[in-house]
Amino acid sequence: MMNRKLTATLCVIVSVQCFGLSRTATADEYEAFTEPYRRIQVSSSEMGVVTELKAREGAEVREGQVLAQLDDALLRKTLEVSRAAKDAVGGKTAAEAEVVIREQQVQSYRRLFTQGNATPRELERAENDHRQALARLQSVTEELSVRALEYQRVICQLEQRRILAPSDGVVIALAKEVGEFVSPTDPILLQLVQLDRLKAVFSVPLRRIDSLSDGQSVVVRVGGSRKAVLGTLEHISPVATAESGTVRVRVVLPNENRTLRSGVVCWLDVEASARNIQSKPARISDAPVILSPAVR
Repeated sequence: MMNRKLTATLCVIVSVQCFGLSRTATADEYEAFTEPYRRIQVSSSEMGVVTELKAREGAEVREGQVLAQLDDALLRKTLEVSRAAKDAVGGKTAAEAEVVIREQQVQSYRRLFTQGNATPRELERAENDHRQALARLQSVTEELSVRALEYQRVICQLEQRRILAPSDGVVIALAKEVGEFVSPTDPILLQLVQLDRLKAVFSVPLRRIDSLSDGQSVVVRVGGSRKAVLGTLEHISPVATAESGTVRVRVVLPNENRTLRSGVVCWLDVEASARNIQSKPARISDAPVILSPAVR
């Protein structure tokens, strides 16, 4: 019985030692999860009722594409009023005609004054009337300019009621349905993610940070198959986490063909990346990168 217990104990010790060796073999790999490169909560700066949704969940959209429309019936009527006010030039025409008449009167009084047939007071009154006519014309012109700006403002308000895609991406969730009200306290209509590139944020120990640099090509192994992906190290945090002694490192992975899925476990292979410092075009290899026995 004692021999059996001793044998079992030795097996456990050997297993623990082997497990420790296997962990040492992957000590230069650091785990994270793939994420969309950008995650955008598309919202409205205006409040109103949603009258149309032009995107569905899972749809790919392009930057500037119309995603939703808010009720704009009142604004369209306001636009008609503003257009009519902007195009009303009757007051300006009358003011211009008055300026012409007052100018002719001034010239007439000046001739009479030089001939001695008009007093200085009469000439001065005619000149004052001319200046007042010019001021009225200026006032009408400024009012038309304000009306034109008001017309442009209504156009901008109408544009803001059309919700546009801020970038290329995929719609993953709709927060509103047709007929629902969008308010300043609840302005989000849908969620958009960018999947043509993915990112992964790794916590790398301080002792390994010196072997990494911004813009470096790095090897990331993705998913259960540990497919090797050549990504780009986009950012190294200038601040370390004191509790864990690690630094956050953000890596960007190419995904134009959507071969990688977001939310999948991945590992940053620092040792393989250190041998791959030279810049290479971003690509996804079909087979895993093979490490030498020494690295294993």
